[in-house]
Amino acid sequence: MKKIYFILLFALPVFSQNYRITYGKSNSSTQEDLDKIKDINVKNNIISINQSFDQLEYELLVNDKYAVFQYVKKLKLPNFNSRAIMAGGGDGIHYYDQEMRNEIFEVEMSGKKHYIKSSINKYKWEISNDTKVINDFVCYRANTKLPFDDFRGKGVIELEVWFCPEFPLPYGPDIYYGLPGLVFEAYQKNSKIKFYLKKIERLEETQPINIPDKKTITEEEFTTIFITEMKNLTDQN
Repeated sequence: MKKIYFILLFALPVFSQNYRITYGKSNSSTQEDLDKIKDINVKNNIISINQSFDQLEYELLVNDKYAVFQYVKKLKLPNFNSRAIMAGGGDGIHYYDQEMRNEIFEVEMSGKKHYIKSSINKYKWEISNDTKVINDFVCYRANTKLPFDDFRGKGVIELEVWFCPEFPLPYGPDIYYGLPGLVFEAYQKNSKIKFYLKKIERLEETQPINIPDKKTITEEEFTTIFITEMKNLTDQN
């Protein structure tokens, strides 16, 4: 089990919500899973991505009004595979407005930035009675299903998380948020890749978080843009 480091300054008021939360990413693929891959180039690429996960860190910065989640850029070893950053999620920047209950996802595609706005409460989480103790904190399992209809066709993605009500923050890594407690672990159902909590720091001072003052679009509008971009790339090839 990976150790979580807590740096909590208990002299602060209990209502203070100034936190820096660090997440990592791991892959539970086995050698047997890799042996099933026949294409040597694909296999080597997956091995390279898996070996790069240990160098990844993502940061969730929280104050009383806002929060932001993003990948932490830092020096990497020469063999680092940048595809690990977005494998299983983690690309782009997620901004949260607690008062307005909105999320803005900033993502770049074909050299242009897009700002997709949605509700923090958009997921219909089903919280179970299943519990798991993660570093002495009791966490609860929750699931939700996301239907999609885009260039991949039609289908459903199921998200699963373990969250901790002892930290009453509705945030987590990447697309995993909107629960009555901080997300400690998160992954797509049947996926080998997961986000896990590495460190929680309670900060003495409020950290400034600037929500982008840009024109936003809906998720449906971005899906249309994405499909068009994918079609253009396909036509070019």
